[in-house]
Amino acid sequence: MAPTLAAALALAAVAAQAAPPAAPPPVEPLRVLARLAAADPPIAQVQAAAARTVDDAAPDAAALAARRRLAALLPRLTAELSHDERSYRVVGMQGTSEVDYLRSSPGTSISVRATWDLADLVVTRGEPSAASAALSRARRREEAVRRATALYFERRERRLALALSPPVDPLALAEAQLAVDRLEAELDAATGGLLTAWGGR
Repeated sequence: MAPTLAAALALAAVAAQAAPPAAPPPVEPLRVLARLAAADPPIAQVQAAAARTVDDAAPDAAALAARRRLAALLPRLTAELSHDERSYRVVGMQGTSEVDYLRSSPGTSISVRATWDLADLVVTRGEPSAASAALSRARRREEAVRRATALYFERRERRLALALSPPVDPLALAEAQLAVDRLEAELDAATGGLLTAWGGR
């Protein structure tokens, strides 16, 4: 019986050596995605930052039109100062005596005039152009939000691919990381530095 036990132990040792090593536990994509999402600002904050960046780049045309309307309440003042040196000479006979004298009558006048352009209280001259500028600004804001959203999710998709199945080739790995960095830089610029303020990756 001893030889049989020894043979069984030998067979078990050979089987143990021939067995492949245990595979590492599979990486759960949803868990990795959740970890990446936790490190990024929320998408609503990214979109708001992109819209705010567009708004900061140009003055608000509607606010300028409102200021013009308020300015119509202020009068336009015109002041005028005039000084006149008048003199006349009197020559002739007065009674029994001859009269010859020079009379001077200087004069100074000041006038102040206030005028209002009340039509600007209803519609200012620049209001049509302000409405056009506001519409153009809204289009730029919408485009900036759309672009920031696309950059945000493309960056997350590439980071997820790098985490789940990174390229084996070192050059391909470096290129994939550079692509993520480029997207991150574009998104940071489009949101006015939000990623930098958030803490990056």
